[in-house]
Amino acid sequence: MGLRNCTECGKICMENPSKLCPECYAQEEVHEHTIGEYLRKTGKATITQIHEDTGVKEKIIVRMLKSGRLFREGLIGYPCDMCREPIYEGRLCSNCAHGLVKQVHKVNEDREYEQRTEHQRTGLRMYTKDEPRK
Repeated sequence: MGLRNCTECGKICMENPSKLCPECYAQEEVHEHTIGEYLRKTGKATITQIHEDTGVKEKIIVRMLKSGRLFREGLIGYPCDMCREPIYEGRLCSNCAHGLVKQVHKVNEDREYEQRTEHQRTGLRMYTKDEPRK
C-alpha cells in the first residue's frame, strides 16, 4: 500500500478503500449514525433536507450513498445522474431512463440497417469467365 491524500481534508495517509484518513473516517462514521437516526425519525428526505437538518455536508452524504454506506432505496432523495431531478431509487429518473432506452434502440436499428445495406451492396453475385474468341 502506498501513500495518498485524504479526499476530505487533504492530509497524507495510508492508501485504503475509503480514501479517507483515520480522523475523517471516524467522523464519517459519526455522520452515518447521525443520518441514520434522522432517517428513522423522518422517513423520506432529500439530500438537501438531510444537510440542513443534520449539518452533514452534501458531498459527504453523496459519497456515503455511492459507497453503499447508507441504504438509500426509497428513503433519500438524490439527483438523477442526467437531469438532476430528485429521485429515490436507481441512477436515472424514469424520463431519462426511457430516453436512454430509446437511444440504444435507435443505435441498434441504425447498425442493423447499415449491415443490411452493406450486405445488399456486396451481395452474393455470380461471375463467369468468358472464353477468349479465336
